[in-house]
Order: sequence, then C-alpha cells, then structure tokens
Amino acid sequence: MRTPLRLTVLIALLAGTLAQAGHGQHRFWLGGGLGAGAGRLQCGICESEGVQGTSGYFRAGTTLNPRLLVGGEAALWQRSADEGKRRILAFTAGLWWYPKPPAGWFIRAGTGLSRWRAWDQGEAVTSKSLVLVVGAGYEARVGPRLLVSPFINLFGSGSGGLWLESWDEVSYERHRLPSGAHALLLQAGVGLTRR
Repeated sequence: MRTPLRLTVLIALLAGTLAQAGHGQHRFWLGGGLGAGAGRLQCGICESEGVQGTSGYFRAGTTLNPRLLVGGEAALWQRSADEGKRRILAFTAGLWWYPKPPAGWFIRAGTGLSRWRAWDQGEAVTSKSLVLVVGAGYEARVGPRLLVSPFINLFGSGSGGLWLESWDEVSYERHRLPSGAHALLLQAGVGLTRR
C-alpha cells in the first residue's frame, strides 16, 4: 500500500511544480459531475459480478496552458440492491489534454488509490489498491467561465488484498482472504466545470 501512496504523492508534487513553473498562465478550476456507472470486482474466490449504479466526481486543479490542465479528482460509484451495497471510491491525480483547444475535446489520464467495498447486515468485503484512469469528453461553454461536459471514464485497479470484515453490537473482526482482487469502473455522465 505504501508504493501506490508514494506514487500519488509524487504526482501531486509534480503537478504543483508544473503549476508554479507556469505561473502567470495558470488559472484555478474546479468541477463536478453525475452519471451512471458499471462496477465490477474480480477475484479468485468470488463470482465476477458487474452491476450498474450511480456515479459522480469532484475535481480541482490548475490550467498550465490552453492545451493542458493538471489536477486531482475524487470519484465515487455506489449501488444498493437486495444483495447489499457496493461502492468504489477513487482518489487520483492526473492530466487533461485538449488537442485542439477551441473544439473542446479532451482526453485525460491519471493514477491514485481506490477502495472497493461490498457490505450487508454486519459483513463486508473490501479491497484497496493502486488505480489507473483514462477518459475522454467534450466541453461546451455555457457562460464566461462555465462549461458543460459529457464524459466517459474507465478506472482499473491493480491487484489488492481482499479482506473480510464482520461486526455486531459488541465486536469487530477483520481477516485477510486468500485471494487478490481487481476492481473496474466504467462511468459516463455530464459534468460542470468552472475555469
């Protein structure tokens, strides 16, 4: 777990250094979005299940130049159903690149940490690991500094340890399971960005 954390901190420090190097050009931006998502956990001792749910993000960063933005993002996907609840939470740092700035098309890539959790009535299965994200979208200006953006993102995690947690009114137990796990998340929706 320490290596992914160090990698995320290193990317964040690099982003800050690039932002300082571009001082005078950069402008702070922030955004959020909502949409649908399909999440899946694959592991050696569980059934591979893909389920749809609600997804969203909050991101903030700085503009290095008209073609390149750098920032951080918190993305969340969750589903509640008869079999219990599922959640994927990812914290990433990365770049947003605009090949032709007037057109508004962009692609993005980043890395960070993710946590997958499934739980129901006193029992949960969790996994944490490094995550990579790639995505694309289009920004259309709807105000002097406000843009609306349909987007699609794909998150894929590395192999992380799988843990079983159980609790009741008086006790809590946590045991490592004999398997690794990979989480996948595909999200699509519409966001708003102010920059």
